[in-house]
Amino acid sequence: MGKRVVLKVGKGDFTQGFPVILQIGEAGALPSVESRGQLPPAPDLPMCYSQWRTAYRSLRLPHRLGIRPDSVQHVSWAQDCRDAARQLCDRTAVWLNHPDFQPLYSKLLEQLSPEESIQLVLQTEEATLRRLPWHHWDFFDRYPKAELTLSAPFFEQGAARPPRRRNVRVLAVFGDGTGLDLKTDRALLKTLPGIELCMLTAPSRHRLNQCLWDARGWDILFFAGHSNSVSAEEGYTSTHAAGQIGLNPQDSLTIPDLKYALRKAVKRGLAIAIFNSCDGLGLAQDLAELQIPQVLVMREPVPDPVAHAFLKGFLRSFARNTPLHLAVRDAREQLQGLEDRFPCAAWLPVLCQNLAQPPPTWSSLQGGEPLPRRPWRLVAGGVAAVGATLGVDLYGGFQGLELKAYDFFLRHRLGYEQRDERLVIIENTTADIERFGIDASSGASMRDDILLALVERLAPLEPKVVGLDIYHPHAFNPALPELPTQLNALPNLALVCKHPAPEANLPGVAFTEAITPDNRLGFSDFLEDGDTVTRRQLLVTELPEETRCPAEYSFAVAIAVQYLALADARDPLDTVLWPLEAKARLQFRQTLLPPIRPRFGGYQLVEAESRGYQMMINYRHLPNLEDIAARRLTVSDVLNGDFNPEDFAGKIVLIGTTDFSFGGGDIEDRDLWITPYHTSERAGERLSGVFLQAHLVSQLLSAVEDNRPLISSWHESVERMWITVWGGVGLLVGGRLYRNSLRPRFWVGLISAEIVLVLLCWGLLTGVALWVPWAPAAPANAIAA
Repeated sequence: MGKRVVLKVGKGDFTQGFPVILQIGEAGALPSVESRGQLPPAPDLPMCYSQWRTAYRSLRLPHRLGIRPDSVQHVSWAQDCRDAARQLCDRTAVWLNHPDFQPLYSKLLEQLSPEESIQLVLQTEEATLRRLPWHHWDFFDRYPKAELTLSAPFFEQGAARPPRRRNVRVLAVFGDGTGLDLKTDRALLKTLPGIELCMLTAPSRHRLNQCLWDARGWDILFFAGHSNSVSAEEGYTSTHAAGQIGLNPQDSLTIPDLKYALRKAVKRGLAIAIFNSCDGLGLAQDLAELQIPQVLVMREPVPDPVAHAFLKGFLRSFARNTPLHLAVRDAREQLQGLEDRFPCAAWLPVLCQNLAQPPPTWSSLQGGEPLPRRPWRLVAGGVAAVGATLGVDLYGGFQGLELKAYDFFLRHRLGYEQRDERLVIIENTTADIERFGIDASSGASMRDDILLALVERLAPLEPKVVGLDIYHPHAFNPALPELPTQLNALPNLALVCKHPAPEANLPGVAFTEAITPDNRLGFSDFLEDGDTVTRRQLLVTELPEETRCPAEYSFAVAIAVQYLALADARDPLDTVLWPLEAKARLQFRQTLLPPIRPRFGGYQLVEAESRGYQMMINYRHLPNLEDIAARRLTVSDVLNGDFNPEDFAGKIVLIGTTDFSFGGGDIEDRDLWITPYHTSERAGERLSGVFLQAHLVSQLLSAVEDNRPLISSWHESVERMWITVWGGVGLLVGGRLYRNSLRPRFWVGLISAEIVLVLLCWGLLTGVALWVPWAPAAPANAIAA
């Protein structure tokens, strides 16, 4: 941060001297040292200054005053100016080396180090003191990182600077350019990195006022053109001289004419005003009264080449994040190379500042500061945060939260899908059960005579596949010997059985032995996660010991294979599905069915949960999941003939019970399921098994025939990299924004990053069916920040 030294010059004059208070402290903090002293009388010093000023203005250089001087320069006038400058510098040095001032000078030497960055602030309202060549004091030779700045004796804290976007907003006003080269000023401003530049050329007063009121605010106000200081009397006096700028060849105005607009600009973040024009101390004092934090002006009339050279040097240095006062010193001292043509050029630039406002840097105008001197602490914290997040994720700490996010993303897809025209569902409803009753001997939801009547109705309608999603472990009714014959005669029939589930203490369910071909059987085992939500589909499983269900493949697979005619009649499944022992991917035609690995998306599955060949269920996005089929009919509708025969030709017909109360006992024992689209566990809001089977069949067929995506995920190593990247994003947000104590900006940055993460995860899942983990990446980003 460096040091700040304040020389507070009290009321006095050059005939009696000036009382001085010296304050020394860290920049941006209260002073730690304060001493009192005296500047001695120097009655001849104002006369020396007046003689130099007269000699300087007699050079008749083409400058940026509001007049057009004679362009002829006499060698003798230049020498007179140099002689007067030397005399003024010598007299100023003698004055500052007077014994009365030496105690304060000694205190400076005692408290300061030549390696420190030092702002030496002269706080006075005496005009001649502000114009003296302080930079020729030998203090500045001893301290190469020190620069004099001016301050009014009275100041106040301005409004807190609002957060900024990354680009620095610059309002550049090019006023009356008669006889001036303002194109160079424009070109130099355009070279600045990371700026949003608005340029006004010879604007009207109304136009300038309107731009200053811009709601987004400005960081820097720049003016180039004619200006001067006009006092109450002709020539310079020690009274306050009003600054005046030429807006265009016809109009000029003073700073008070823009008082309200400038005050609003300061409240909206105006930090620096640069007036690359003539005789700007009057402008600086008017601007200081409006609490503009930093004002950079020229003390005297400035020629075009000097103005250009200073602007170029200052902008180049300041944009490299050099402290503001040192950027002024660097650019000012470079002007010495022009003093053979323009005497005293290095005297002209001066920085005036509000002591209550810390000087900005280029980075702070962009909304942040450079990395701290020890960034390894920040990086180490970020690495630790990411490592901890990966460790928690490795042991499944985020699985529950990730599954909830997965459900949320699925429910909030954009737009609904169409019903699957390949499906027809026949529901055995509550009304049907009340009408026809149940099988008294077995308790099955459909009597054999009703099943026979359905088969006889369906057979001539030529459906492509009939799937009977009703268990029938008992023998067929002996009074209906034609029922097994009719079932076996159907060319494409799929029946269900169930493997035992020892962990749930549920026995398996067989299908009657009267239906002999194994390829017609498919198991109806569904998979539930720990929160009882069905998100996964089991396609193939190893046969458990002592099972009464000989099916290795699911009911949905049995239907899809027969519908797609992928297999021959002799062995329809084994010809398209590789053996489970091969650990290969299952494939229908050219479509691979992506398996769930032990670590998949948000899952950290234990071995028992990842048995068999599993796949995520990509439910068809509908207003109601039960509306998946092209037609929904009841058993009564079919038996009464209330249907269009054309609705069945070439379709898949699924038959299942949808009575929510059937099965008795606990709700968990019924054929009712919770999906990511269900937020309640009540029976009436669950999905009946036949509709769930319809979604499973539709997913397989749509993937093959419609190129509808199946849900996949990245490899585990890529997911770890994804989490690490978001930890790095948090590290950048925290390192860039939080260190500068810009808490609102930090939170905006962090929340924006989290929103982007959510949108990416949602977009990838709902757009291309790629499950990218959100739950571990979100805390990695937040904790690293």
